[in-house]
Amino acid sequence: MTSEVGDVLTTVQALVGKGYDREYRVKDGQLIDLKLGSRLNACDIQVDTALRLESGEDAGDVSNIYAITDPATQHKGLLIDAFDVFDELCSRDLSEKLTETRQTAVVQDGDVPSKHGLRKVFKSEFESDPERYVLREGFPDFPDCPFGGAFSILGFDTAEQTYVWLVTSIIRDPRLIRIPYQGPEATDDDGFDPARSVAADAS
Repeated sequence: MTSEVGDVLTTVQALVGKGYDREYRVKDGQLIDLKLGSRLNACDIQVDTALRLESGEDAGDVSNIYAITDPATQHKGLLIDAFDVFDELCSRDLSEKLTETRQTAVVQDGDVPSKHGLRKVFKSEFESDPERYVLREGFPDFPDCPFGGAFSILGFDTAEQTYVWLVTSIIRDPRLIRIPYQGPEATDDDGFDPARSVAADAS
């Protein structure tokens, strides 16, 4: 099923207004309640809403939002996959549970030049100069995430020395250089491992 929604932030705000006010994350393939620091059993959780939000005609930018109830505690919260990578990072049980009833919605921001306050880089721009953009992981100077919490990965424009929003199709491109944070003394080239997977489950 495909429908239309406003945008990711509006969808998140609407769900928070319905009581989904806890923040869930994926850590080591498991679903974690950040406030309690406890793991939720994938078989027991109730996925009340699962939305795949696609923007652009070629679905070049994709995010997933899951509204989840923990029957054991009756807590309700959100799991936000801003970069469409959780299917690969979750345990099989959790991935199947999240995607079982997931519906696709079209977000009307495909041509919008920015996302979450960051300049949006489309695949065509990346294709013209792939080495200009890198994916930074876990850097302490990331801008605030509009969903609350913090980003764990973000695109970086090395020419302008600014953070940017890379559409999902770029993040999945094997040419994109990934740079994990190495500490205040490290440079972008220190410890670079192009085979390193995206640490999107970092807290």
